[in-house]
Amino acid sequence: MPDIVSKTDNFLKAIEKYAAEQRSKLESEAEDFKEKELNKAEEDGLKEAYVLLQRKMSAINTSIARELSKAENASRKSIFVKRQEIEDKVFERAKEKLIKFADTDKYTEKLLESVRKISVKLTADDVVLYVNQRDMKLKDKIVSVFGKKCDVQPSSEITIGGITGISREMGLLADETLDTRLSQQREWFCENSGLKVTE
Repeated sequence: MPDIVSKTDNFLKAIEKYAAEQRSKLESEAEDFKEKELNKAEEDGLKEAYVLLQRKMSAINTSIARELSKAENASRKSIFVKRQEIEDKVFERAKEKLIKFADTDKYTEKLLESVRKISVKLTADDVVLYVNQRDMKLKDKIVSVFGKKCDVQPSSEITIGGITGISREMGLLADETLDTRLSQQREWFCENSGLKVTE
């Protein structure tokens, strides 16, 4: 019988040993599984955090770009307004000087020279010459220099001086006004002054 007991003890020990090995193996596998799952969860969490971070960074960049654009547009508008103020002052002074010039004998000579130029262009009998109201005092001289039939009328559109001739029969207009010349100079000034709004 002692042989059976010894065999039974050995068998039980072998089962216990096998069970201990299996338990150890299962514990090790469970630990590996747990570690892998934790690593996977950590990676997933990092990926989600990265995606969230990228979205937030993109939103911040968009917001910054929008604010920079707004500030740049405001700055450009401010520069444009300043440029316009400078231009307006320059041309207001020029207009004042031209109005003073319109009270001189030299202006009268230039006006009559303009009448001669218009008389060459407009040869029909229906010519109407328009001048500033203050130049109506020169009406007789204007008609005399024009040399043909014409009518001289005041024009509220001529604020500085000069003369405009119109022939409906010929379908022509001859503009020799200081107002138009100043306006053309303004266009030239805008293109050539160097006062530009740039990025």
